[in-house]
Amino acid sequence: MKKTFYIFTFVFLQIYLSSIPVYAEKSEKEIFFDNAANNWEKSSTNAKELSQISEVIGHFGLKEGETVLDAGCGTGRLIPFLYTNVGKNGYVYGIDFSQEMLRIAKQKYHNENISFIKADIAQIPLSSESIDRIICFCTFPHIDNKILALSEFHRLLKPSGILVICNLLGSKELNDLHIKIGGAVANDTSPCAKEMKQLFLEANFVPLELQDFQTLYLMTARKPNP
Repeated sequence: MKKTFYIFTFVFLQIYLSSIPVYAEKSEKEIFFDNAANNWEKSSTNAKELSQISEVIGHFGLKEGETVLDAGCGTGRLIPFLYTNVGKNGYVYGIDFSQEMLRIAKQKYHNENISFIKADIAQIPLSSESIDRIICFCTFPHIDNKILALSEFHRLLKPSGILVICNLLGSKELNDLHIKIGGAVANDTSPCAKEMKQLFLEANFVPLELQDFQTLYLMTARKPNP
């Protein structure tokens, strides 16, 4: 009788436990950016930076009606610039892995043609060849598997689609800064122009621009036509 009871109890517990959702623990990096979310806009956006962002977006060549992906959108500081360019007939997606960053972004922007998605940048839940242009602003250094992310960008872009990777510090300056900050971002690096060109080629992109200056890092590439 006892044996039957124990077997029944064990089976019941197995069924019960298997029905409880399992949530993956947040990585150290995700916790870092969640904690930084509330002060992100204040600490990283000033008049000079806004001017630089505007110039980069202008350089991006967005057109009315296009679909654009902000890969690593954070609190959405690029969104108004992107939305202004694609207009009401376009669409803007913002992807980030930080729940807190996205929470703030969603509070600020409620347009029908703006969507925010929590996702790993190497596994974005969007259809292949559905995006005209991808911008990865102040995010690429924080991606651990860069070639995997580039391959995902390649999948998402339409033929002749453009990828822009941009930081407002050169690779050496940014890498030194991350070492100084330490912790979750200590090993987050920005590839130099030569390394970035090789990464583009490995991911089947055509490199276009490879600028790596003290106050600007701008790498662009095009997905070739079949």
